[in-house]
Amino acid sequence: MVSAQQSRQRHPKLRITELTQDLCEFELTDTDPDIANALRRVMIAEVPTVAIDLVEIEMNTTVLNDEFIAHRLGLIPLVSHAVEQMSTPYEGDGDFQEIEFHLDVHCTSDETQNVTSLDLVRVHNHELDPALNSIAPLPGGELQRGILIVKMRKGQELKLKAKARKGIGKDHAKWSPVATARFKYVPEITLDEQGLDDLSEMEKIELAESDPTKTFGLHPHTRKFIVNDTKTYNYNGEIEEKLKDMGRPNLVRIRQKQDHFVFTIESTGALHPEDIVRQSIAVLQQKLMTLHDALEHSDQPDGVAADTNMG
Repeated sequence: MVSAQQSRQRHPKLRITELTQDLCEFELTDTDPDIANALRRVMIAEVPTVAIDLVEIEMNTTVLNDEFIAHRLGLIPLVSHAVEQMSTPYEGDGDFQEIEFHLDVHCTSDETQNVTSLDLVRVHNHELDPALNSIAPLPGGELQRGILIVKMRKGQELKLKAKARKGIGKDHAKWSPVATARFKYVPEITLDEQGLDDLSEMEKIELAESDPTKTFGLHPHTRKFIVNDTKTYNYNGEIEEKLKDMGRPNLVRIRQKQDHFVFTIESTGALHPEDIVRQSIAVLQQKLMTLHDALEHSDQPDGVAADTNMG
């Protein structure tokens, strides 16, 4: 006899459908919503990056106060591909790495001067791993003008030192590698073809056009009501409302598949989106292994064995 646990055993599969420098879209199948949501939360809060964490202001005569500028500096994405070579102040024996930047700008022009991330000068430390030399602010946009920190007028000055450290989004949002990480359930759409055939062509057109995502349409030859692409549907409820107005609510039935999800991951630029996905899976696997080991070594009553099947 197959147990309930064995009958629910899953073998998750991941298929990338779109990949660019800043975006990754993939399908996750044969798993549960709680695993999908756990993966999303890990991407947001537990994939490490490098961000400015300590700012020492030496001179600031700009219109922004010190705390505001320190906050803006912390939110500048830093290229963090070498983050795995670093440790945080809370890891190991307390020996952690810091990346230091200097900024020294004095406006002497009558024109407004922009102070951007390009004005941050990396202070090279020969004691650090050479792999950490890649850590630097993003260029900032297609024109590579840098990310704006503050605007200055003639006579104003900003001079500071900043130290970047490894961290995770759980501690502060500046360490989160994603601008957004979301998933949606793939819809399962069932059509009552006989009932739909009873509609006039004009009614079919109105029904298809009621959905703004253009998920539905008419076949170019048979003029039958069809589903163009289930993945474009976003559960807006418009077609259901239209069917209710027509008095035919059961012609189209839509339900969420509980084991098929479409993820969209947009990176801040600190990490490549595919690396965010890869590292989030590794973090989730490590959590499961920690739980597995805890169950293995826990004291159990006589005759009771811990169920450590993590499938």
